[in-house]
Amino acid sequence: MKILVVASRPPWPPRMADAMTVDRLVRYLGARGHEVDLTCFVEDSESDTALRAGLAGACNRIETVRLPKWRSYLQTALTLPGPLPMQTQYYRCGAMRARIASLVASKGYDVVYTHLIRMAEYTRGLDVPKAMGMQISQALNLSRMMSHVKDPFRRLFYRIEAAKVRPYEAKVAANFDRVFLCGPSDIAAIEKTRPLPNAVVCPHGQDVPEISRVRDAKREAGAIAITGVMSTYTNVDATTWFAKDVFPRVEAEISGARFWIVGRDPQRAVRALARPPAIEVTGEVPDVSDWLLRAQVAVAPLRIAAGMQNKIVQAMACELPVVATSVANEGIGAVPGEHIVIADDAPSLAKAVADLLREPERAAAIGRAAREFVEGHWTWEAHFERLEAVLAEIAGARGQSA
Repeated sequence: MKILVVASRPPWPPRMADAMTVDRLVRYLGARGHEVDLTCFVEDSESDTALRAGLAGACNRIETVRLPKWRSYLQTALTLPGPLPMQTQYYRCGAMRARIASLVASKGYDVVYTHLIRMAEYTRGLDVPKAMGMQISQALNLSRMMSHVKDPFRRLFYRIEAAKVRPYEAKVAANFDRVFLCGPSDIAAIEKTRPLPNAVVCPHGQDVPEISRVRDAKREAGAIAITGVMSTYTNVDATTWFAKDVFPRVEAEISGARFWIVGRDPQRAVRALARPPAIEVTGEVPDVSDWLLRAQVAVAPLRIAAGMQNKIVQAMACELPVVATSVANEGIGAVPGEHIVIADDAPSLAKAVADLLREPERAAAIGRAAREFVEGHWTWEAHFERLEAVLAEIAGARGQSA
């Protein structure tokens, strides 16, 4: 198939979850023999050069449009009274619209894949077979943010965006032949507004380290890890809550317990949590798995979440037992007590973590089951094979109709 992939950010280097997904998807489709063109925004010439060097072998063609942050902020502010979501207005660009229209008119694509609703305005009206990776219900995610955020200005921001996103995501989904979402809860959230008959449950996967590397790992007694981009509000909230309300309870039970906060761009609130040697904030690290393979327990104490949580699957792939909230496991579907341990309040989280630290054999058994679960359900290939089949289906159906 000839496929056009439309993304908001350059997928290389893959520094965010959406970029990683597009990077792996493009590589997968290219390796399967498809002719893949990619178009996305870049902020400067350096990011453009890095993208082309990183994905040159996977893409047939890479088209970029320069969009500096100052312009995005300005047009978002100027269009705030309008009905479109702020995330859509942030990426509004006439040059990108013209570029995509030109590519579609001249290249004869079998199917166009758009990643996230923020880019839907560029492709929703195209007369070609098309699919969109919605990933999550943005309205569901924003509603959960509003229920936990304390800052009144941030709460107002989320309320405004939620009011825009709720009708928009349901309406725009109808313009695509298929839309991919991480789980049934995301589909159910959107269907509160209107039916979504073209929805397909198809989340993204995760890198799985070699089993020999996992089995050679040296676990450090009392080490607890959380991973993620530490500039996102959901991760900041979860990390701060665990460090302040949960970890002290663990320390009272487990002598020498340590909490590792592993992830790039830690906000000031996260950096302020550092309390060596008990709490360490690493910032960006070359390989998150290095820390997960040293830890004894991983935590995902998310109070705000939607879709699939990379941090949980990454830890499970390292045979690390995970203690998570129900909402964090919602898009993953691990079986509590078998693949994962679920706890939803501070005392329960602390007890679950302390129990695993005290019971290494039980922790190891859960870790092994977690790895098997990931190998069976959460590799990139497990989900991209289905996505590829759906793209072929809609391309073939439109071709037969024509």
